[in-house]
Parts: sequence; structure tokens; C-alpha cells
Amino acid sequence: MSLRRTALGILLGAMMGLSGCEQTPPETHADTSGVRKPTQILKDFEMNDVKDGSKTMTLISIEGRIYEDQNVADVDKPLIHFFKLGKESSRLKAPEGRVKMDTHEVETWGGVTVVSADSTTLTTERLRYEPKTQEITSTNTVHLEKPDSITDGIGLVTDPDLKKVKIGHEKVTMKKGKHL
Repeated sequence: MSLRRTALGILLGAMMGLSGCEQTPPETHADTSGVRKPTQILKDFEMNDVKDGSKTMTLISIEGRIYEDQNVADVDKPLIHFFKLGKESSRLKAPEGRVKMDTHEVETWGGVTVVSADSTTLTTERLRYEPKTQEITSTNTVHLEKPDSITDGIGLVTDPDLKKVKIGHEKVTMKKGKHL
């Protein structure tokens, strides 16, 4: 009987000790429905990225919702202008996106299109831009249309002006009348 009481006492003590250590979660910006709320909402959101004194990109969105606790902004209908040597080299359009406020890394999704200055057009469901390396990447299926060819594949690494393009599992089709 005393062993049983001792075990019960230890169990009750442990339960009381654990309940006393309960932590409240960090403050979240959520209403009573549990939906996360932004800390700021900016209409006509705009962000520029500069490297070595030159602008490399400008992101424009009709609305940006900033979540300071995650250091991100969700953007609606982002339009990104990429620059090379002071001139626009391509434009990216997407229905939705997210930008990391500290690194300016951008992820876009929902049907993304990138059009370069020479009209090369890349389409995919989702892609990411890394300002530090100035690379656009995707792990989804991609479709790249150039003036002389069409390339389909899975996965992509490219520069923003779509000049140095690597596509996995690629299938290239030459357009009629065009030769290598």
C-alpha cells in the first residue's frame, strides 16, 4: 500500500510540476478565429534590391502584408523588374508571392511568367529568386520559349535575363525554319 501511495504521490507531483511549467506561446497576430494577421498592410508595395551600387531588381505589388515576426511580406500580383548594367533585362509576373524582408529573396507561385528583353519567355508554376547569387530557380515543370526553339523540362537554374539557362530532363524542339 505504501508503494502505491508513493507512486501516486510522485505521479501527482510530476503532473503538478509540469502544469506549473506551462509556457504561453509567443504573441501571434491572430484574431479569435486563429487566422494570422499581418503587422502592417502596405498598398502599392515596392522594394528595391541594390548590389555594388546598382539596382538589380524592383518588386512592385498592389498590396504587401508584412509579418514582422517572420520577417516576410506576402505580396499580391507581384511584378519584378530585373536590371543588368542599369537596363531592364527581364520582367517577372505572378499571381502571388512572398519576399524575405532581410535578404530580398522572393518566391512566386500560381503561374509565373518571366519575359526577357529579347522576348524569351519562361513559364512555370513556382519559382524563387535569390538576390545574393542573382539566380532564378524552380523545381517544377518549366516551359522556355526562345525565338528559335521551345524547351520543356523539370527544374531550372537561370540568370534573370534568361541567357544562362540549365533545365533538367529537357526536351528541345526547334521551330520551323530555324536551325542550330
